[in-house]
This record gives sequence, C-alpha cells and structure tokens, in this order.
Amino acid sequence: DYTAWNDPIRSFFDYNPFESSDYAERCQSIRFNTDREEIVSSLIDYNLQFGAEKSTIDEIKKLKDDGVYTVVTGQQVMLYGGPMFTVYKIITAINTAKRLSEELDKQVIPVFWLADEDHDFEEVSSLSVPFGDEFTDFRLNHDGNASRRVVEQKLNSQLNDLKEKLKETLLDTDFSDDLWSVLDRCYKTGETFGNSFGRLVLSLFGKHGLILAGSNHDGIKKLISEPMIRSVSDAANHQETLENTSRLLTQNDYHRQVSIQSSNLFRIEEDGSRIKLQVDGEKWSTNEGDRTWTNRELINEIENEPEKFSPNVFLRPIIQNHLLPVLSYVAGPGEVAYYAQMRDYHQLFDLRMPVITPRLSATLIESSIERMIGKLPFELHDYFERIEDLEKDFLKRSDNPDLESMFKKWKSSVSEVSDDPILKVSEIEPTLRKSADKTVAQFFTELDKLKGKLYRSIKEGEMVQIQRIQRVQNNLYPNRNLQEREVAFMNYLNKYGLELFDELIENLKDEVSDSHKLIYL
Repeated sequence: DYTAWNDPIRSFFDYNPFESSDYAERCQSIRFNTDREEIVSSLIDYNLQFGAEKSTIDEIKKLKDDGVYTVVTGQQVMLYGGPMFTVYKIITAINTAKRLSEELDKQVIPVFWLADEDHDFEEVSSLSVPFGDEFTDFRLNHDGNASRRVVEQKLNSQLNDLKEKLKETLLDTDFSDDLWSVLDRCYKTGETFGNSFGRLVLSLFGKHGLILAGSNHDGIKKLISEPMIRSVSDAANHQETLENTSRLLTQNDYHRQVSIQSSNLFRIEEDGSRIKLQVDGEKWSTNEGDRTWTNRELINEIENEPEKFSPNVFLRPIIQNHLLPVLSYVAGPGEVAYYAQMRDYHQLFDLRMPVITPRLSATLIESSIERMIGKLPFELHDYFERIEDLEKDFLKRSDNPDLESMFKKWKSSVSEVSDDPILKVSEIEPTLRKSADKTVAQFFTELDKLKGKLYRSIKEGEMVQIQRIQRVQNNLYPNRNLQEREVAFMNYLNKYGLELFDELIENLKDEVSDSHKLIYL
C-alpha cells in the first residue's frame, strides 16, 4: 500500500516518496534551529573514532552551511556488517542524496545512523553464509553484561575461532585476501562492536560521501537533550498521541509495528546497563521500581548529565531530526510500518516527519543460478514454496506417467470387482465380512507402497533436476526468507570483489525502490 501510495495508508505520512515535488516541499518546510557549528564539531569527533579520513571530515564540514541537507538511514551494528539489506539501505541513501542534490540544486549528504543505543546482543551477533547447498550459521556468545549497549561490547577471543571457521566455509577466491584484509582491520579482539561496524561502513562507503552519526556520544547527547526533556515533561500527551495513531492504524486493518509504552526513555546505569524507565502521572521509576524521580528531578538529571539517558525506537527519529536537517529517511519495511505510527508524534516536537523513502529491496542472481532457473519450469516467486511441494509439482509437470491418476483408477477397478465377491462371502459366512474387507484394504495398502516406490524411482531419475531446485531455492530464498535478510554481505564481496558495491551504486542510480528488484551478477 505504501509503495503504491494507496489510501488509507498515505494519510499516515506527510510526503509521497515517489513525487519529486514532495522532496522539494520538504526541503522548503524544514525549520532547523540546532547550532550547525556544534553539530559539525560533534560529528567530526564522532567519526574520528571510526578512523574517518579527510574526505569524510570534509563532507561533515559542509553541514555548517544552512543550505545543506541530509538523507539518513540506519541500522544496528551487525557482526561483519550483517546481511545484504544493510548494504541496500546505504545504496539507497547514497543514490537518493545524489539525485536530490541534482534535482533541488542543493547539497545533500548521505548519513548512516548507527543504532548505537540498542542493547539486543542476540540480534547482531550472528551471520549466515552458504556452504554447498546449505547455509551455515555463525554466532558469538555473550560473556558480559547483556543489558549494556551493544556498541560498547568488546569482541572476545571467540572472534578468532569464528573467523577461522568462516574462512573454511567460504570459497577461497581471488578476492578473499582483500576482503579479510579489510575485515581484520575493522574486527579484531578487544575492539568494540560499534567501532568495528563503523570502521567497516566507512571503509566500504566513505568514498561515496557517506558520514556516520549516532547518539551514544557525550557531545551529541548535549545537543539532543531538548527532545529528551520534552519526552519527560509531556509524557502523558506523547503516549496518548502515539496510542491514538496506532489505534487508527488497526482500525484500518494495519498492525502496530511497535507497542506503546508509558515512557520513551532508558537510563544508563553506572555499570553501563540500559534500563527502561516507566512513568505514572509525574512519578518516574525503573522497571524494578527500586528508584523513583519526579518530573523535575528527571529533567534536572537530563539537563546536567544527558549522557545518562537513551532514546527508544520512537524517540530516536525525533532525535535524528533534531540533530540533522533530515530531508529524507531511508527505511526498511519494518521502519516504514512504525513511522506510520509517528506523524502526529513529530508535531509534538514542532517537527514534520521527513520523506520516508523505502530502501532498495533486491535479490542477487548469480550466473550459475540463472542458468539453472532457465532449465526449470518455475517462476522465481515459486521458489518460496516448501521444497517438498516444489519437488512434487516438478514431478507432476514432468513427462513421467500420471501415477496419481493411474493408481486412483486401479483402486477404483479393484473396488468395483470386489463388491460382488465380498457380498457373497458375507452371505455364505457373515463373520468373514470383515476379513474380506480387510483383504481389499491390505491390497490398497500394497498399492500405496508400490506407488511410493515408483515415485522414488522417478525421483532418483530426476535427481539432478531436484538438486537444481534445492540449490535455486537455497540461493533465492534461504531458510524460506528473502535473500537480503539472510545472507551475510561478506559472502558476495568474497565472490565478486570489494568493488561490487561501488558497481551496484552506479548501476542502480536510476532505480526507484517501489518494487523488489532482480540483480543479475
């Protein structure tokens, strides 16, 4: 509905992402009052921790100019960069910024917002890569404070074992040494998840003008203290506004992507734990209720020590728009869904929601897979079905005898010729009627066994094609999910080289992200 800009979902957003005039309108409507000099200073410091080069710093300095805007996207800090959808977000942001710079005759900078306040370690500590026709999962186990923000968690000695197993699993190609040179520079024992991920993103995309941003930084926290204070002073109204919009969504047969809580704030404890705050009236407390604050007390803390507080999923977009002149936010499907809950919420902070641009969604089709697809009778979307159903459908479509029809006719014939004899048996000796029925039933059972043997025989004869079906499915829909959500992007860099993403940026610059794309490698 969103990419088709259908009613009623369009009423939950301020701008149509597929209309150039809406981007121009957004550009004119931005009222950005945060001190740009302080923003630039904090962002330079933020990016330097990830080894930012002069070209990145120069891009950040452009934000001093009132006529400069941003296209923002973001993601959690994933192990070795995560799956392909992370790359598709970045590609969309870079190309959208380039396009808008030309169309609006404005300087537009792509920004990747590190979700550096999240503490869900399980979501970011694993990855999957192909191994033959199957997929192998790799995971780092947590060995510290699970409530601590992931960006602060250090990579431990497990990383070395995981790396060696990855090297054994991935194909050894002409590009492997270059890939591991980059990965080893970014991900190493003792380094944090946040620094590792940020360094990797800048290594691959800094050349395209991408800069990094986030809120887990003392200088940036001071700049964004105002929206955090508002989330305390007007908490009941904020909750009610989000609830009203979410209720309206459900009344229009949509779902709530994110559940509404009484508070949109977390507090950072002395040990680094990120603890959810609750509010009842003007009384604030931790989840456990062991500490309490009044509105005034909590506001004072935020004013004096903003680094001790952390936004939730609703407050984070507000903070982004407070820190940056956001022309557009590039969102994945889940993010589009929760932005639909937030239009009126933005207004409580004297903001308008930016243009929510859907990220590129795509499936990479390698040449070997393309050849297999050409030898099989299915459409690409068919491969999302269960492998057992695909195999059965393939056998039905093949030139083999119609076994189902043949055996159905056979059983029908047996039933017809058996009726009279069974009747005569029961007339001669009624107690033998069950035995006669059982005899026919046993014959039917044997027929089913015979049919199964025939199916297996045919299947063995078609095994090459069956294996092709399995391989195509594992490549297009690994784990019966979209490829972009399952396969680590390092797999494709290993097979096609570090320039692959540069080529995708160039080749996809004119693509509109209103439908799923097929990219032939």
